[in-house]
Amino acid sequence: MPTSLHSLFEFIGSSTFGSFEIAAISYVGLLWLSIIVWVTRDSIQRSNSLIFQTFSILINIAVPILGVLLYLIIRPAKTNTERYYEEVEHQMLTESTGDKQTCQKCMTTINADYIFCPNCGEKMKKVCSKCKKSFPCLWDICPYCGDEQKDEKEEKKEHKEHKDHKGKMKKG
Repeated sequence: MPTSLHSLFEFIGSSTFGSFEIAAISYVGLLWLSIIVWVTRDSIQRSNSLIFQTFSILINIAVPILGVLLYLIIRPAKTNTERYYEEVEHQMLTESTGDKQTCQKCMTTINADYIFCPNCGEKMKKVCSKCKKSFPCLWDICPYCGDEQKDEKEEKKEHKEHKDHKGKMKKG
């Protein structure tokens, strides 16, 4: 028997090779286990289908490396959370551009031309003091004429002061 083959058989029988063998098997086992855990968590985040989740986990238990490749091919592109936020964003964009708006107080969808929310009574629009067009209450400047709007409380106070001033002028 050649010496190189004889030395190979001696190395395979040694305790050093046994240690390498245990380390390699442990590494592959931990890798397999971590793939199963990752696929489990990812499939739960990407689908509500119990059949899909079970199939994904079982395929990775049965066929370790090929299973993860198959899972990467068949898994949904987006997580449930990503799909939810896209739907909310799409809904908000379509509502804001259409003839609907949402009440900030009770979150009821109402017609854009309503001045008050029919559900809670919240004031939705105010009228410009200069051009008399209505616009959302949240804005401080009229989008039609550019006039800076005062709060209703300030307007009432100024109106009252103006009335009082006129009354004093008539008396005096």
